[in-house]
Order: sequence, then C-alpha cells, then structure tokens
Amino acid sequence: MEAKYQSLSFFEFQQRFPNEEACKQFLVEKKWSAGFTCGKCGHGKYCGASRPHDRQCSSCNYIESPTAGTVFHQVKFSLVKAFYIVYYLSTSKKGISSTELSRKLGTGQKTCWLFKRKVMEAMQSSGRQPMTGVVEADEFVVGGQETAVIPFRNS
Repeated sequence: MEAKYQSLSFFEFQQRFPNEEACKQFLVEKKWSAGFTCGKCGHGKYCGASRPHDRQCSSCNYIESPTAGTVFHQVKFSLVKAFYIVYYLSTSKKGISSTELSRKLGTGQKTCWLFKRKVMEAMQSSGRQPMTGVVEADEFVVGGQETAVIPFRNS
C-alpha cells in the first residue's frame, strides 16, 4: 500500500499535535504499525511498561520507547517543540534559521541549532530513497540558471 502524504496547515498541525501525548501516540503508530519487534533480541511480543507508550519485550524484558531509534531519541526538551522544529524545517520554502526557531519556540538558540542539524542529517539520509507516487515540486530549474533566449533575425 502506498503512503499518501499531504502537508498540514499550521492550524491543522497545532490541532494534530497539541501535547506530548499526541506526539508520542503518533510515534507509536508509525514505529510499530507493522507490529512490535524488540530492538535488542528481535522478539515480536511485548507487554506494557511503566510508562504508557513504552513496550517491554516479553522475552528479554528490554524496554523500548517510541522515540528510540528516531530523530527524537533523547531530546532534552519538549517533544512538542521538537515536532514544531521538524514542521518548520519541512514547510519553510527557503529554510528557517535556528535563531528564528528559538524565537518562535522560546527555546535556546543552541538547542534549536543542534536539533535542526540532527533533523537535517536525517532528511539528507532519507533522500537516498527514491520518491514514488505523485511528487509535487515548486520553483525549480533543471540544469542550472535560466538564460534569456534572444531570437535571431535574418535581415
């Protein structure tokens, strides 16, 4: 089945990810959509852990968070703010500076810069996967800068 993505407006994004719970639930749905597989032993069965969204392997007792193995792993600030950084980076046509992210989110500039770098690296590595389905592109030039064509007149 082909995944279909559409961009969310800022308002839709705020409604979809209003708190930590919504962000974690989204990660649970994405990470374990095909079922749980233990990151340590590969076992496929789990039970609930002490935190609501974590999974505990029923074979080796390894506890895995929905953020483990993702760009959100071990973030030291709000998961909601981390989601906003990803949203701003993926929807800003000309990019967004860490200073601007800092101002918008009320987070330190260095924190924004470090997480932005982590997200950009993840986006770059995902660029090695070919796009499938309908791909929309906006304002691009193939082969370099456009040149003006002056018609030739034979006098």
